[in-house]
Amino acid sequence: MDKNAKRFKAKIFSPYQTYYQGEAVSLTAANRTGPFDILPGHINFFSLLTGGTVVVNTGFQRLEFQIGRGVLRVNSNEVTLFADV
Repeated sequence: MDKNAKRFKAKIFSPYQTYYQGEAVSLTAANRTGPFDILPGHINFFSLLTGGTVVVNTGFQRLEFQIGRGVLRVNSNEVTLFADV
């Protein structure tokens, strides 16, 4: 894992559609303990998400997605978010 990475790969999808797939500089979501951010080089991580807004900063734009709940996984500078499962 590159601790000096400026971006990471992100994929946000539900059983019905892909919301976003591409690079990001940050991703904000919330779990039972509150909101948190994923940044490039984040340690491998797994969390159940509560409903609310997921924010992706691509470095060029800020994208917001509403989810009912979800599962988020960070693995080797790749973030996968399964929404509404």
